[in-house]
Amino acid sequence: MKKLLFVFLVVFLSFGCKVVSQTAQLKEVGSRGRYTTLGPFASFDPDHKSVEIWTPKGKKAPIVVYAHGGAGYRDDDRARVEMFRRNGFATLSFDAYEMNGLDWEFVTRRVTNNGKQNLIWNVFKGAVAYAASNDRWDDRNIFFYGGSNGGRTILYAGSKLAEYPIRGIISEAPAATGYELGDLRIPTIVPFGKLDTWAGKSDTDYVWTRTYPSSPISLETWLNAQKEKGHPIQFIFYENAGHLLFEGPLEKVTVKRGDKIAFTAYQGASEEALKQYEEDVIAFVKRHLTN
Repeated sequence: MKKLLFVFLVVFLSFGCKVVSQTAQLKEVGSRGRYTTLGPFASFDPDHKSVEIWTPKGKKAPIVVYAHGGAGYRDDDRARVEMFRRNGFATLSFDAYEMNGLDWEFVTRRVTNNGKQNLIWNVFKGAVAYAASNDRWDDRNIFFYGGSNGGRTILYAGSKLAEYPIRGIISEAPAATGYELGDLRIPTIVPFGKLDTWAGKSDTDYVWTRTYPSSPISLETWLNAQKEKGHPIQFIFYENAGHLLFEGPLEKVTVKRGDKIAFTAYQGASEEALKQYEEDVIAFVKRHLTN
């Protein structure tokens, strides 16, 4: 009976909600119209229309493999990628939701963090393998960058893809829930806006201190445990910045889920915070290049 109900759910979603996927399937979680994702998941396809590969002219540059956040590959993601391009780095980015044949608006509103990270992870690890086996750039110097759900995914990737020459990880405002985080020995920075209470219950419910039944260890507790082991990881906090610095000017926004207000929080950052952020990130990457 349960199997029959699951098949009905997939058919309903496919034809009623226009979220047909040739790969990932959806499974309802709870009774509030939320879903997780089930495999098989799409693999990285360098020829997919969402893939953007950029290399600077005249040199083999280090490459940054980019993992987007919970809303798919949007304008703020393009701004992050452009930051590396103007500083002379090759970049590889994609939209994992499009590769899985899923609509980003449905995924960002109705799919759990774990479900989103499932979609990102399978494509991301294929993108890293592709980056490590291509001579169009300096494949001895690979860096990971991700924000929010992409940020959580690349922290997970840092302990799962140790066979590759990963020189550094920049995890901007990683999601408080999702994939379990293990030991991370790769140089890593975790930037947050000091006002980041995204999806929180109060003005002091910061993302990095938050716990959930599904994620009982906060980012802060995990990171401090890594530091105690001597692993090269640290937070960097920015004044006048909220969730995801590249969302635009710092502003307080009200986010709805359905017809109800879900939460109110700051997003974006001041020009001064963004300038300092770029200086810090590029300095970090250059500091960990190998010749």
